[in-house]
Amino acid sequence: MYQQSKPHKKIQRIQERFELMDSLEAGKFYTALDQEQTLRTLLQQLKGTITKMERAPEIEGWREDGEQLADRIRERMREVSNEMLKEFNHHYRTNFTLKEVMTGDENFYYSEGLMSTIKRKKLLNHLFHRELSTILPPHPKDEFPETRRLRRSFVIHVGPTNSGKTFHALERLKKAPNGLYLAPLRLLALEVFERLNDEGVRCNLLTGEEEISHPNIRHTSCTIEKADFSRIYDTVVIDEAQMIGDAQRGNAWTKALLGIQAKEIHICCSPIALDVIQTLLDDCEDDYVIEEHERQTPLVFEDQPFRFPKDAQKGDAFIVFSRKMVLQVAASLADKKIKASIIYGNLPPDTRRRQMERFLNGETDVVVATDAIGMGLNLPIKRIVFLETEKFDGEKHRPLRVQEVKQIAGRAGRKGMYERGFVNTFTRRTLVKSALLKEEPSLPAAYLAPMEETILKLPFGTLEERLRAWADYEIEVPYFEKTDISTQLDLLVYAKSFENILTNEQLYKAIHIPFPERNEALVSQWLQYLDELSEHEPSLSKPYPRGKDLVSLETYFKALDLYYSFSKAFRLDLDHPWVEEERNRASKEIHRLLTTKIKNYGRKCSSCRKPLPWNAIHGICDKCYRSRWENDWYH
Repeated sequence: MYQQSKPHKKIQRIQERFELMDSLEAGKFYTALDQEQTLRTLLQQLKGTITKMERAPEIEGWREDGEQLADRIRERMREVSNEMLKEFNHHYRTNFTLKEVMTGDENFYYSEGLMSTIKRKKLLNHLFHRELSTILPPHPKDEFPETRRLRRSFVIHVGPTNSGKTFHALERLKKAPNGLYLAPLRLLALEVFERLNDEGVRCNLLTGEEEISHPNIRHTSCTIEKADFSRIYDTVVIDEAQMIGDAQRGNAWTKALLGIQAKEIHICCSPIALDVIQTLLDDCEDDYVIEEHERQTPLVFEDQPFRFPKDAQKGDAFIVFSRKMVLQVAASLADKKIKASIIYGNLPPDTRRRQMERFLNGETDVVVATDAIGMGLNLPIKRIVFLETEKFDGEKHRPLRVQEVKQIAGRAGRKGMYERGFVNTFTRRTLVKSALLKEEPSLPAAYLAPMEETILKLPFGTLEERLRAWADYEIEVPYFEKTDISTQLDLLVYAKSFENILTNEQLYKAIHIPFPERNEALVSQWLQYLDELSEHEPSLSKPYPRGKDLVSLETYFKALDLYYSFSKAFRLDLDHPWVEEERNRASKEIHRLLTTKIKNYGRKCSSCRKPLPWNAIHGICDKCYRSRWENDWYH
C-alpha cells in the first residue's frame, strides 16, 4: 500500500503546484520567464516519477494520470513561450513561430526552454549577420574614412634583430615638427620617451599605467593600444610590426596601419610580416618604399655543446620559459658565485630596468630571462644560451618556432660592443641550429578585433551576444583573421550580475582594461570596481599588499596598475602620489628580493634541504635517495 501511495502523492503535489502557478492570482507574481522555468521543473519531476511507475505495473492508473498532467503542463508551457516569442519578435524585428523554434528540438525545448533553444538553433545568428552587414564595410580599411582621405607615405624598415631598423626610423621622428612612437611594450615606450628627451626632443609618455604629458609638447611615445586616431601627425613610427600576426594583440598593429593619420609613417618589422603589410597598404592605396636592413654583427652557432653552469661566461643570457625556471636558474648560478640579472614578463617595469642597469653597469655577469628579452631590449649580450627549447603557449608545451628562436637569438652580439654574437643550447641543438638557418615563413594573416563603435551600434543583444556574433561573422577579405576575444568573453561571464546594471559602453570599456585575468585576486578586485562603478562611487577602493613574498608583491603591483587603469578609463578620482609611491615601494622590494634573496628560490632536496640542480627531475638528491633505498632494502 505504501508503494502505491508514494507516486500518487508526488503527482498530487506536482498537480497542486501547477494549478497554483496557473491560477490568475498567482500569475500576477510570475514573469513569463519564471513561469517557463517552473513549468520545466515540474515536467522534469513528473518525468522522473512516471519512469519509476513503469517499474510498478500495479499502479498503472496513476501513470496515465501523470502523463495527462504532463500534456497539460506542456500545453501551458507552449502558451507561455508564445507570449515570450511575441516580445522577442518585437524586440529583434523578426517573425519566428514556436513551431519553427521547436522543430527537431522538442525534447531540448521542454528541458531547457525557449531562449536556450533559440540559441541552440542559432536563430539569432542571421539577425546579427544582417545588422553587421549593414554596419561593417566590405573592407576593414573603410572603417577609417578620415584616414582614407589622406595621402599617406610609408617607409617599411625590414630586417632581423640588431639591424638598426628602429634607430633609422627614430632619426626621422626626431626631425619631424610633431610625431608619435608606437611601442609594443611599456618599457620600450619609456625608453624612447627618455631617449628623445635626453637628445633635446621634448616628448610625452602615454601607457595604460602611466602618463607624463604637457599640452605644448608635440611628440608622444606610447604603447600601441593607446594610439590617438583623431590627430594628424607629421611622422609616426610603428615598432615590432610583425606583431600584427599575434592572435591576442595583433589587432592593435592592424588598426594602426589602417587608421593612423600621418603624412609619413615608418614601420619596423621582421621579414615575415612584409607580405601581409604590403598587401594591406596596397588595399589602402597608400604609397610605400621598402628599406632592407642587414644584421650589423654576424651570429655564430657554437660547435661545442654547452654545459651548465660550468661553461657560463660573462655576457651570457640564459633563456627559459617560465618565471619559476628563471628563479631556479638564477639561484643555481648564485650557488656558483655567478651574479645574474633577472628578466621575466611579470616584473614591474622599474624592477626590470633596475635589473638591466645592473647588467649594463657590470654589477652582474649574466642575464637569466624568458622570451620577454626578445622584443626591443638593448642589452650588451655576447651569447644567447637556450636552457629550454619548449614553451607553454596557453594550451600545451610545444617546441620553439623558427621565428621565436631567431627573435631571441638575435639579441646576441650588440653592435659597438661585440664583433660577433654567439648562440648555444643546453638541449635540442639541431632544433636551434636549423632554426637559425631556415627561412621564416611569412605571416598568413593580420588580426582584427571588433571596433567599439561597431559593437555598440548593434540595435539589440547583450554585449556577450554581440561579441559572439562578431566572432561568427565572416570577413570577406582573405588575409584577415579574428583576434582571440576569449578573455573578454570570460570577463563578461564573471560580470553577468552587472549586465542589467551597467551600460554596454561601460562593460565594453571594463573588459578591455588589461590585467592578468587568471589571477583570482585581481578578478575579485575588478568585480569590486564594477560594483563601485554601478554605485556611482567617485573613487575606487585602494588595493593593499597581501604579503611580503615575491608573488604577493608582484600581484600587488598589478593591483596598483588595475586601480590606476580602471580609474583613468572611467575618469574617477585618482590618488596619483599614492600610486607612484606604492609602485616605487613594491618595485624596490621586488628588486631587493631578486638581488639579495635569490638563493631562496632555488630547488632544495626535500630530505636534507641541500641545493638541487635547476632542472632536477626529482625533489630529492641522489645521496638521500640512495640512503633511503638502502634503508628500505635492509628492512
